[in-house]
Amino acid sequence: MAEHAGFRFWKPLIWDKVSIGMGYHYRARYEFVLFFEKGKRRLSDLGVAGVITARRATNGYPTQKPTEVTDILVGQSSDPEALAVDPFMGAGTTGVSAVTLGRRFWGSDIAAEARLTRERLERDARPSVTRISLAI
Repeated sequence: MAEHAGFRFWKPLIWDKVSIGMGYHYRARYEFVLFFEKGKRRLSDLGVAGVITARRATNGYPTQKPTEVTDILVGQSSDPEALAVDPFMGAGTTGVSAVTLGRRFWGSDIAAEARLTRERLERDARPSVTRISLAI
């Protein structure tokens, strides 16, 4: 679907969570991040590896990523003042990274757990909180 919308798939990135997760056989300690691109744009740092190592976020939103991961993804893929959009923002980690790195942020989520996201963004992303637009 992404390619049909004009994006080009480059490669899967791997988030190494450092410790294994829940499950039965061969419990995963990683997740894939699919890297797509639309148009021509250089990444900010061509020396960043395709494996990002950061401990998983605990006691938060069920699928929450640590800001160490989203800081790399947002920082690599956008310039300051750019607009970062997360239509399934969950805990708002991408938003925290976006405004902390000087980007604007639009996010939305319909999950009941996302109601706490505005408070998190206001707390963790200060002083740039006025750059956030949310639909929860």
